[in-house]
Parts: sequence; C-alpha cells; structure tokens
Amino acid sequence: MAVRSDDPRRQEVEVATHDGRGDWKVPAWQAPVRTPQLALHPDGPLVLARRESYLQKRAGARSIRWNVRYFELKEGHLRWWRPAFKEQCLQRSAPKAVAQEPRPVPNRCLDLRHLTSISRTRVKFPYSTRIMLQFGEAHKNYKLELRAEKELEIIEWYRVLSRFTMETIELETDETDEPGTSVVEDESSDEDASPPARDP
Repeated sequence: MAVRSDDPRRQEVEVATHDGRGDWKVPAWQAPVRTPQLALHPDGPLVLARRESYLQKRAGARSIRWNVRYFELKEGHLRWWRPAFKEQCLQRSAPKAVAQEPRPVPNRCLDLRHLTSISRTRVKFPYSTRIMLQFGEAHKNYKLELRAEKELEIIEWYRVLSRFTMETIELETDETDEPGTSVVEDESSDEDASPPARDP
C-alpha cells in the first residue's frame, strides 16, 4: 500500500535525513546531535595520534631477517630510520641522527590512509605478539611485520594503528619464531626495495 505524502510516518522519515546542506535533522522529540560529539575516542582525534620507539621489522623480499629500526607515527604517516649499531643494541633513547634538525630523510614513509588491514598474531616464544600491516595499491600492496622486545610496547602500537583501518585480524600459532635478530651494519641488509620517500 502506498504511503501518502501527507502521512506523518513519511514526514518523520524525511526529517531524520540530511537536508542537503550537511546538517543532520532529527525528529522534534529527539535532542539534536552535536557535531563535536560524533565518533569521540578517548585518545582524541586520529590526526593527533603519535608514537615513536624502537621496533623490529621484516618486509619485502628478505622476510626471514628481522631488523631493528626506529619508528615514528606522526600526522598519519609511519616513518622509520636505521640507527647506528650501538643504538640498535642499547635502545635507550632516540637515535642521534633522528634528533638532529633538520631531520634526515627516513628510510621509508608510509601513508596510513592506505592501510587496508592489520593482523595480530600471538606466538608462544619469542616475542609473543606480532602485527602485520598490509597497504593498498598506493604502496604496491606493501606488507610490514612488526614486533617489539616489550610486550606492552607492541600492544600500544597495535592499539593506535588499528584505528587507521576497519579490518583487524587476530591469530594464534604454536610455532616458534626464528632465533636471533639482525643488527648487521651492512647497508645491503636493509630490505627496503623502493628508494627512500621524503616527508610530504
């Protein structure tokens, strides 16, 4: 049965829609929704998400070797640098090269707007949690796997990075990880296939 245009039920449905100017209308008996209160997050807006620390990564063709890098998440971009050998071992503070002004060009800069999925894998030993980031065509379907020596550190990274995508996957495995972590100083040990990307 067709609903007449003057039917109040139809009017209620039409009221609870956009009016063409971007304003959201609600029925007269419902309190209006304030725009600043939409999709609130306890950590604040996503553009303010920031984190930096030493992490171990493996990516590209040489997926067997783990490398220690200094990562920074800022303004929706994930960047990393290769610290000196001593800094990779001690991991006390930010590398001296990164602390300089102007900052050196990072080994790679990834736009997290192109992050398509993030997977969390729990391994018994060592490093019980790893996360896998998968990017879209803009980064040639790049895959980046991360882990940290401290469990809480990688959990915090997972928590903030998962905000950039709506697809999260959690897995569990009984397999033991590969022993050892590479901190080789040879430049060829860095498996980044593409040239360094400058900051936008």
